[in-house]
Amino acid sequence: MLESLAASGYYLLRIVPIIVASIIFAELLVKMGLLGKIAFLTLPISKFSHLGKESASALLTAFLSPTAASVMLRDYYSQNLIPRRELIIASLSRAFPIIIMEARYMLPTLLPILGIVGLFYYGTWMGISFVVTSIACLLGLLLLPQKSLGNIKVKGDSLPFKAALKESLKDSRKSLKRILIILIPTTIGAFILTDMGVFSALADKMGIFSQYLPIPPQGLPILAAYIASPIASYPIAGTMLTEGILGAKEVIILFLLGSILAIPLHLRILVPHYLGIYGPGIGAELLAYSFGLRSLVTLSVIALLITL
Repeated sequence: MLESLAASGYYLLRIVPIIVASIIFAELLVKMGLLGKIAFLTLPISKFSHLGKESASALLTAFLSPTAASVMLRDYYSQNLIPRRELIIASLSRAFPIIIMEARYMLPTLLPILGIVGLFYYGTWMGISFVVTSIACLLGLLLLPQKSLGNIKVKGDSLPFKAALKESLKDSRKSLKRILIILIPTTIGAFILTDMGVFSALADKMGIFSQYLPIPPQGLPILAAYIASPIASYPIAGTMLTEGILGAKEVIILFLLGSILAIPLHLRILVPHYLGIYGPGIGAELLAYSFGLRSLVTLSVIALLITL
């Protein structure tokens, strides 16, 4: 137990300062309006998929706040400014803007622990999200009438450096609290449970299914940890990478497969978002479309990685 606590403490002392600095830096980019500059990418998306200016504005806002974008879409739909079909397509189209926004949370957590493999993993999710958005665009092209975009705006900040730094230090507290309150106990728990052989025992129980899974048996502890908590699986994967037990492609496949199997974990986050904002009817429908399409694309990427 003491050895596990010491090892996890040393590990956290190395990565937590990097995560804190990275989160503050990412918030600074947002407050200065630099991250929002990428929002121009949604202009061709909106035009190609025949979205109106209301939906286009929501897509732009998704680069800074997916929740704010969802609220905008709900308001436009409730005011009959966009039809149900456009609401669904616009909601699916948010996949790529959202993953770009989430870089400010994912990369500061992944890079200190997994290094270049963490970057590749994030890049894989960028590709998956781009495919989801592309499918939504094709559906819009086929199912929606062409509209004029007119003037569209993004809701966000654009502050000078000193003011942006002050705001980023203040706002980063919430993000850091949310990340660290999960990262610290799960990392300590992962070290303790690993030394106790818990993940190995779970891996042994899952071993009967390993012949049906596209993963090496050595990776089952990572999969077991990911299903419980993605962050808890990062240190285990990092150790296996360092020791040469698994390669980068195998770790990425494990993470992607874990994201499919961890359905309760996703629903715990997604159900309050969709049903809380849109209501039980349309919210459940949007959740089913979004989660279903992303899962299908993810499975396709897993199959592609296996063949490479």
